[in-house]
Amino acid sequence: MRIVAADGNLPADEEADILLLPGRAAWLPASRTLLVADLHLGKAATFRHAGLPVPEGSAQQDLARLKQLVTRHKAERVLVLGDLFHARSGCTEQVFAEWAALRGRLASTAFVLVVGNHDRGVGPLPASLGLDMCVPVLNEPPFYFVHEPASALGGPGTFVVAGHLHPRLAIRSPGGGRLVERCFVADPALLLMPAFGSFTGGHAIHAAADRRLWVARDDAVLEVTRLALLAARSPAPRNT
Repeated sequence: MRIVAADGNLPADEEADILLLPGRAAWLPASRTLLVADLHLGKAATFRHAGLPVPEGSAQQDLARLKQLVTRHKAERVLVLGDLFHARSGCTEQVFAEWAALRGRLASTAFVLVVGNHDRGVGPLPASLGLDMCVPVLNEPPFYFVHEPASALGGPGTFVVAGHLHPRLAIRSPGGGRLVERCFVADPALLLMPAFGSFTGGHAIHAAADRRLWVARDDAVLEVTRLALLAARSPAPRNT
């Protein structure tokens, strides 16, 4: 599986199987599909419903970033790898209306949701959201798209693409500082997507001999596999 990181100036690499994009998304050139995972729309509203003073704005910025990615790459399809919405209590009329407005502006692009655990908690989604399909998994050999990587049963020769874990990488510097970033993670038969939503937590990911790692920023994708391995092998600095 050829996985390539875009440098911000490079158009979609038609020789790549998967192109990792700035903005925490990925691109499948062969099918002109944009991949995103874990938007968790309505999470801020869920917190406010519980009485926690969380400001608005992150979801609107995420939707604007999604529109820019779809438009820039002329995506024929957007595949959301689960947890498009966060919780039933956060799915207000405004949250649904903002998504429906985005969908209306991208009417020529198909939208497919691989249903995640949070989406299941929301319940049936209204037709007004404009989702062309909602499926538990999507099998498009050699790809097998799921939300939770542990649920993947694609079989031999299958390459799984998943979300759910919100991977984050912490790299210790020689001076004792730490770089903590969202990341793409590629194991031999798995690509784990970073959370697209800005208002999300993270799961710590560690370097391994057969694992590739890329920092996933809004303005760049940087491979840090070698740096992460070197940092993991270096002794922790002593406090003096």
